[in-house]
Amino acid sequence: MVFELMTHKIEQVGSILQKAISQVLRRDLSDPRIEGLISVTRVKVSPDMKQAVVYISVLPEQNQSKVLHGLRHAAGHIHSLTKKLVSLRIVPHLEFRLDDSLKKEAEVYRAIHNGIDRTESRHEPEKP
Repeated sequence: MVFELMTHKIEQVGSILQKAISQVLRRDLSDPRIEGLISVTRVKVSPDMKQAVVYISVLPEQNQSKVLHGLRHAAGHIHSLTKKLVSLRIVPHLEFRLDDSLKKEAEVYRAIHNGIDRTESRHEPEKP
């Protein structure tokens, strides 16, 4: 029961941080390296709540490394701005990483779609 409560609390903290960091990225940063469409896809908080991995998605893809470098450089500033937005006693140290799960998911959907297309084309009656 205690473990479930802690897990739930960690998930809540992750959700709160995700919303606040998204807001900071949208409104409060002026670093020229941080451009394009940047989405915070999830925030994974460590069990001791001292660390948080912030997963981001960046479009267009060619901006990914530049944006990630800018975010890592501005992590302290983003942390302090996030701290002002949330009512948490301790805001974890933020580490930014690219979220490649969306890319993998799109590849899986593409492969499924291609497989369905091939199957349907084999079953279509030939036209005279």
